[in-house]
Amino acid sequence: MKIVTTKGTYVQEIGSEDIAGGTCQLVELTGIEDAKIKKVRFYGEMKSILLKEVPYGEFTNYIDRVENGEIIWDDGFVEVTGEKNIRMYMKQDYIQILQKMSASFFQERLILGELWGVIVIMIAVGIMMIQERKTENNWNNHGPIFEIKKFCGDIREYWQYIIYAAKTDLKAEVADSYLNRLWWLLEPFFNMIVYVVVFGNIMGGNVENYATFIFSALLMWNFFSKTINYSVKSVRNNKDIITKVYIPKFVILLSNMVLNLFKLLFSMTVLVVMILIFRVHIGVNLLWFILSYIVMMLLSFGLGMIFMHFGVYVDDLSYAIGILINMLMFLSGIFYDVMTTLPDPLNSLMLCLNPVAMLIDTMRNALLYNTASNLPLVGVWFLISVILCGIGVHIVYKNENSYVKIV
Repeated sequence: MKIVTTKGTYVQEIGSEDIAGGTCQLVELTGIEDAKIKKVRFYGEMKSILLKEVPYGEFTNYIDRVENGEIIWDDGFVEVTGEKNIRMYMKQDYIQILQKMSASFFQERLILGELWGVIVIMIAVGIMMIQERKTENNWNNHGPIFEIKKFCGDIREYWQYIIYAAKTDLKAEVADSYLNRLWWLLEPFFNMIVYVVVFGNIMGGNVENYATFIFSALLMWNFFSKTINYSVKSVRNNKDIITKVYIPKFVILLSNMVLNLFKLLFSMTVLVVMILIFRVHIGVNLLWFILSYIVMMLLSFGLGMIFMHFGVYVDDLSYAIGILINMLMFLSGIFYDVMTTLPDPLNSLMLCLNPVAMLIDTMRNALLYNTASNLPLVGVWFLISVILCGIGVHIVYKNENSYVKIV
């Protein structure tokens, strides 16, 4: 359990035997005489997986009494005082909540189920690699080893073209614009303002730095949604190129991802300014901010390659993907906190099965609250994203020669 106060976070370990026996009614903060509690977060056996977050108002409802102290209400937190150490004795409802969370292990089971699925797929791919044999001087076409080598070789050969194409598209986007590159800042900024005005009073009451909370999520979401939307019609929209010269079709998607990355980095200047204005503490856990973006890019590339292939054959796919992207936006916690806003067990399902919601939550916790969260899920979805990339590259390599005939 982590008790988040205005001065820092206090951790109290609660043993499973104490929870089962109902002897965990004492919550003690040692070495301090007063604490201004903002919220309390409960974690399970996996230390970075949040099970439940309780705001200060709800938490105080579970306090039976404070030994040699008192509870003082204030705007945004509740102050608990004591003598040298703060000793809070909790009600039976508090113990029942701990026992319920300890008995279910719902999120842990979901994560383990996903992990076992990934392991099975990786074993299957490993068997395919073992079965792949050298025939004369060439690797078996479209086998895993052959495609990995071909993909790496194509990246080296076409990397300069990818950068050049991205820069050209960037210049073309703002060639006839008065505000030029400022549009890359204004689009997420004004979207953020709309969400703050519309949802701020409804969902932002318990969220610290709500404007930064939304803006940071919008940057990540825009990268993902623009990449996926572009991928569906990427081959058809570039038929003038692919019908005249051969280029690996993933190069088209990668050049668009580099373009979106340039825009993302440019827009992050506003995020940096907001962090400075609101005095957000940046710590060592910023590493997970970077890792969450890496996993998001891998996921975008893997899904984008798959949608690129089917978009060649199914013209209506772009409409379906557009609808799904809009639905996913409202299910990914961009303008609300998934764990505190959604009811149990829907919040756990959303965080474990929706990688966008999980990565946004991980990114925001690392950036805004200097907290490492969802680390097992990040690892699982990293492996899933790599597998999706392999599937996407395999499908496109195997069928790219037929794309010219269709488009």
